[in-house]
Amino acid sequence: MLSLNKLRLNLTLMNTAVLIGLSVFVAVSLYLTINMDMESGVSNNLEIYCSQLANNVEQLQTQQEGGTVAPETQKGYQEFKDTLVHNSIAFTIWDDAFNVMDKSESQPLNQDQLFRLINRYFSGNRDKYLISDYETDDNNLKICTYVTVSKDGEMRVVQAMKNMDTERGVLKNAVRMILIVVLAGATLSLLCGYFLSGRALVPVRKSMDQQREFLADASHELRTPIAVIQTNLEVVKASGDETVESQSTWLDNAYDETKRMHHIVEDLMFLARADSGDVHFEPAPVDMGYLIMEVTERFIPMAAQKSITILSKVPMEELNVMGDEKQLTQLMVILIDNAIKYTEPGADERNKTIVVQAEQIEEGIEICVTDKGIGISKEEQEKIFQRFYRVDKVRSRAEGGTGLGLSIAYWIVQKHKGIIRVESEENVGTKMIIVFPSYEGPKEANE
Repeated sequence: MLSLNKLRLNLTLMNTAVLIGLSVFVAVSLYLTINMDMESGVSNNLEIYCSQLANNVEQLQTQQEGGTVAPETQKGYQEFKDTLVHNSIAFTIWDDAFNVMDKSESQPLNQDQLFRLINRYFSGNRDKYLISDYETDDNNLKICTYVTVSKDGEMRVVQAMKNMDTERGVLKNAVRMILIVVLAGATLSLLCGYFLSGRALVPVRKSMDQQREFLADASHELRTPIAVIQTNLEVVKASGDETVESQSTWLDNAYDETKRMHHIVEDLMFLARADSGDVHFEPAPVDMGYLIMEVTERFIPMAAQKSITILSKVPMEELNVMGDEKQLTQLMVILIDNAIKYTEPGADERNKTIVVQAEQIEEGIEICVTDKGIGISKEEQEKIFQRFYRVDKVRSRAEGGTGLGLSIAYWIVQKHKGIIRVESEENVGTKMIIVFPSYEGPKEANE
């Protein structure tokens, strides 16, 4: 049980770790994607703004020289600057002597700081645009530096900058929300995983409990015949001068217990193969009426030894089911053998009759094995299909029973998609009822 609890905890932790790992991977991927898109989008916009500002250099130069600029041009330039202000874009335009030709009212950096970025532009690889990240105590800026040449061949430098605090603040909030969701998901996964793994392990725990009980019962069942064999052989061994004939009682006892051990081991092997799915199954149409008559006839001599009469009642028509004939034969052997074992030897003739009946009903083929034996209490009826369970342990052992027959019968019925139930009353008798799906054979094609 401790190992199952440990397995349950390990499964929960492993599933939670996988979920956290996937969530972190998705969160990091999402963060990187959004950040790259945001940074790239701002950089592209700054480059566009620099190009548009550069297009107005000629107008600025004309104004500085005292020339006249068309009102429409002035209006268009002013509207563009208003757009920059609306988008929180600051700018500065320099002439070839690095004097300011125009700039926005709001300047997050002074001229010396901007001039250092210009020097970086000329000292670098001189791409068309230089995008720089610049942090101050108050601002987190992205700056685009762009150099253009006027019609007169004079150099002009345009710088556009944007405060990234808002965008990066939004990104940080998104990351914070993702972390909260991941932590909440991990907590929920831990709780739900622990609950679901517990439910998933219920069949495993039940199987382990059954296996543990099975091994304990098997050990107990084998211990008794081994002890009997050992005791009888010790008696024979202690009488070394006696003849084999004089020791036949002890040898017969040992031999009988050996046969009983053989039956137990055979039944155990069958159930072990059934549990592992290794029982050979050959489905074919089987006439249950004929099979019942055949098995019943086989038990007549055995029943006669206890003055028991066996009657088979089956219709003339075939009662076909699709199944394995050997397993269905084994099923009927188990049920009839049990009926004989639990019928009282001293009962009157009316109570010493076992009836094996089969008929076609709406649900399929119904088979009933009815005896007038000791019966089964209601409390025990739910347990008779458990392994090693016996209603009358003394009688079962005396008759050579292993306590596994009805477990095997139950498995065979389940394998054939049937149902089995018991109707019984103490000191009145027992009726074992089985219903199999009927087999009608392949349908003929319409001509």
